[in-house]
Amino acid sequence: MKQQAEAQENIIDRPIIPTMIKLSWPIIVGQGMHLMYQLADTFWIGRLGAEHLAAITLSFPLLFIVFSMGTGFSIAGVSLVSQYTGAEEHDNAGRAAAQVLLFAVLISLLFMIPGRIFSTEMLILIGAEAEVLPLAEEYFNIFVSAIPIIFVYFVFSASLEGIGDTITPMKIKIISVIANIILDPFLIFGWSVFPEMGIAGAAAATVFSRLAAGIVGIYIMLRGLTQLKIRPKHFIPDPGLIKKIFRIGLPAAFGDSGLAIAITVMTSLVAGFGTTTVAAWGIANRVTSMIRMPAFGMGRATGIMVGQHLGADHPDEAGKVSSLGTRITFGFMLILAVLLLIFSSDIIAVFTAEDQVVEVGAEFLNIVGFAYAFLGAQIVLSGALNGAGKTAQQTFFRLLSLWGFQIPFSYLLAYQLSWGRQGIWWGILLAKMLGFLVLLIWFRRGTWKTKEI
Repeated sequence: MKQQAEAQENIIDRPIIPTMIKLSWPIIVGQGMHLMYQLADTFWIGRLGAEHLAAITLSFPLLFIVFSMGTGFSIAGVSLVSQYTGAEEHDNAGRAAAQVLLFAVLISLLFMIPGRIFSTEMLILIGAEAEVLPLAEEYFNIFVSAIPIIFVYFVFSASLEGIGDTITPMKIKIISVIANIILDPFLIFGWSVFPEMGIAGAAAATVFSRLAAGIVGIYIMLRGLTQLKIRPKHFIPDPGLIKKIFRIGLPAAFGDSGLAIAITVMTSLVAGFGTTTVAAWGIANRVTSMIRMPAFGMGRATGIMVGQHLGADHPDEAGKVSSLGTRITFGFMLILAVLLLIFSSDIIAVFTAEDQVVEVGAEFLNIVGFAYAFLGAQIVLSGALNGAGKTAQQTFFRLLSLWGFQIPFSYLLAYQLSWGRQGIWWGILLAKMLGFLVLLIWFRRGTWKTKEI
């Protein structure tokens, strides 16, 4: 109990900025490792041929929508566990983690079964051609079968983050990603004693590494090796907690799904300007995914701290955490935007030798780079709302930014006002600015500073 109290003091009673940095850097490192895994997967699968890369590209939107449900309900874990920890109700924190885990596994089964049954129809619907369809099915079906395993992994990480332990999930993620990267060529090409599985080997490598991570995570929580301890009795269904999990997790899940669909729509708008623009768009998105990592880490850290402060009945401190996190992130992302402006062509040239692609990609970064200062600030405010359990509001403002501003602005400027592809870039910038300002105006009212427990 003394150890638990000390852990709580490290968040509640310590200076905000050092604590925020302490919580966020392991999350950022974890995101960087995930990016390495994606690059390694693409590298090895690319050796099999273009149709194999097309297969995983077609599978991604469907998998993204499904995984959105897992990440959405894991947010409920962060919110409830952090608030119970802040209130020094450690047994209830363990019960909340167990209930989220139980709920996530049940939800995952609802997606796994129809996913296996209707995989062919879904892949055809999104455009899988005859030569790619069997490969996409092979890859997709293995992933879909492992959804419960992957959801356990999400919930374990989120629950430990809720108590302020971001180091343990980072360590396990690093080991899991390294294992995945090592397994990839052995299972894809049949090195040594392993069977040659082709594209299925890439999916299997990910499943095995996530399974190992999930088992380790459950063992850690059941054995009480951190301040979060789950007991067998915590898995007895608690209708009150399940209702809270559903109320907090479902809007977040829908928000992530809405993002997945919005990305598809934006890609279709970009595709209207030809292959070169699509190629530049793809490269620029890889670059900006790296740029977003610090904002994502700060957003998660803000959510943890806000949840614990609200649980401890310190709403004013929760407001200070949100304000400082937003200002720091905006300033840091603004510096990155200036660097993008200076080195945009050099950055794009790392990924392609085609001059036209470099030119279009640099054009994107020069305009849209500044949008990520506003997006980064919005991510932090969204993290605060998640920590407070106000995921419905967070989802509303997120979807407003995407569907109310970004897609209409991009279409209007590019196609109706004939700005060409630059209209899409300017549409993104305007949408991120306006989306942040609308959220900030609402956020400053302070009506979100209530806890859910």
